[in-house]
Amino acid sequence: MNLRPMLVTNGMLIAAMAGISAWAWTRIPDAARLPLHWGLDGAPDRYGSKVEALIAMPAVAALITALLLVLPRIDPRRANIEASAKFWNAIAIGVVALLAYIHALLVATAVGMHIDMLNAMIPAMSVLFILIGNYLSKTRSNWFAGVRTPWTLSSDYSWEKTHRWSGRLFVLSGLAGLAAWFLAGPETAIVVILAALLATTVAAVVLSYVFWRNDPDRIADA
Repeated sequence: MNLRPMLVTNGMLIAAMAGISAWAWTRIPDAARLPLHWGLDGAPDRYGSKVEALIAMPAVAALITALLLVLPRIDPRRANIEASAKFWNAIAIGVVALLAYIHALLVATAVGMHIDMLNAMIPAMSVLFILIGNYLSKTRSNWFAGVRTPWTLSSDYSWEKTHRWSGRLFVLSGLAGLAAWFLAGPETAIVVILAALLATTVAAVVLSYVFWRNDPDRIADA
């Protein structure tokens, strides 16, 4: 499985995150309590130390990258996951890119810049949903990525159809989030995104069952 795009890109992103942290380290007092999490209203609701603010996110990005390198090697359906390389690389890069973006916002806030976190996060989240949607149909049945229900995992027909439709729904969710952010602001957009994500999840589960019920191979064997 060719994971070089993920290795190169994520390596550069993690190095950039570490570089930003190193730059900020001497600019933040050791005893500072820094915002680490924001609520749906855009206000900080959790604070932490300089160590947590500057090290946690690069460490998480490195851990995710390492995990995504290992999982394809232990998947019982390794041939299928190797055929899903485009999806695997795209999602791995997308997730770590989002973490790098969040880390940059956290560091900017830590050194005294005023950042409207909710307003900054909406377009990034929406773009990630669009990315997921564009690549979801390119994945094959496996145990670690995609819409994994009893019906998709037991029917290639259900897997293919479910991921094709779920991909479209993810793209629509991302576009809806961007439209709401642009037209109505971040507070409305986050509600739209969460509602769309919930609806997409429910629809994916229902569709997986419907397509399994209508799998020509299953019907022929019945």
